[in-house]
Amino acid sequence: MAGIEKIINEIREEAKAAAQAVIEQAKAEAERLTAEAEREADQRVKEIQRSSRQKQKELEERSASAAELERRRALLKAKQQLISDVLLQAKETMCGLPAGEYFDTIGTMIVSAAHRNESGKLCLSEKDRARLPEDFMEKLGAMLPEGSRLVLSPRAADISGGFILDYDGVEENGSFDAVFSARKEQLQDKVHAILF
Repeated sequence: MAGIEKIINEIREEAKAAAQAVIEQAKAEAERLTAEAEREADQRVKEIQRSSRQKQKELEERSASAAELERRRALLKAKQQLISDVLLQAKETMCGLPAGEYFDTIGTMIVSAAHRNESGKLCLSEKDRARLPEDFMEKLGAMLPEGSRLVLSPRAADISGGFILDYDGVEENGSFDAVFSARKEQLQDKVHAILF
């Protein structure tokens, strides 16, 4: 029986050695797989970091671009408001001129708007009718083109300043609101050039 025990022991030793070899091979394979997984994980982490940095850079650039755009919009809005304020103030200044200057100014405007060889009515605001110089219509008549005639309308115009010429229902609107509105872009450009 000693021979069988010896054979069993040899088989056990061979099995143990084979098992040990398999274990060693499995450990080596596990270490190789672990090392490979770690390399892949490191590579993936680096890719994620690189991608994150790129996305962060893009986001910062977009944020900076959006902030610059917003700054320009705010600046443009402020400029537009300033220009509107200047034009409004200019219109108010025109309406508030002393009577002599005011009627000299609108007299020139009336002469350039008057129809040749036609008769019409001059409509003024209630305020302007109240401060109209006595000799204004006479002076205006002398400045009008030949054949043109204007009489002061008995009705007051619903305007803040300027005039309306009425030729049998066809009106020439020379109110400051209409003049400023018609020349808004030109005036805005001039004010912009002066201010900025």
